[in-house]
Amino acid sequence: MRPTAFDVPLYLAAVAAGMVLIALARWAAVRGARWESLVALRVGSVLFTEVVGAFLVGYGAGALVALQLGPSPGGPPRPPVGVGRFRGTGLFAPFDPANLPLTLGMVGSLLATLLRVDLREILSPARTKDPLARYVGWEARVIAPIAAGGYGEVALRDADGNVRAVAATADVDIADGANVAVVGTRDLNLLVAPT
Repeated sequence: MRPTAFDVPLYLAAVAAGMVLIALARWAAVRGARWESLVALRVGSVLFTEVVGAFLVGYGAGALVALQLGPSPGGPPRPPVGVGRFRGTGLFAPFDPANLPLTLGMVGSLLATLLRVDLREILSPARTKDPLARYVGWEARVIAPIAAGGYGEVALRDADGNVRAVAATADVDIADGANVAVVGTRDLNLLVAPT
């Protein structure tokens, strides 16, 4: 269905609602795991609410642009949009004003997904033998006291932003609630030091 000038408030509302959903998803992702599960709807490293918001922004913006590209009332018909193979009919004409809202909505949601996915981890051919080595240099907080040479637990955010409890060891005594830095690994545990 081709967008009409009477639908402009609806398309502006779609753009505004999409922006609100994107902001809400990012706010929830910063607030913590409870808000992520209720509002941001995290699927792996992708925030589903953000993807829906990006689709709405793209769809609304595409509809507003399609209004400008569509036939003008009372004037001569405009030439078909597209060049060569990109000129077509129906769903095979992504640059046709009738399909532009859906096309830009799909592009927006695809971009929102690609911005959240860590492609380096997916595409890297050689994965490290020590999976804990990726946390070296990260900040953490002690949630179970660590005696010198003993073991305890630290809480840190993983690559997806989720808070995880991880076993850790240290060369000095570290009290509960202390901020630490991951300085290395020892056996299958993180080696931490006070900051």
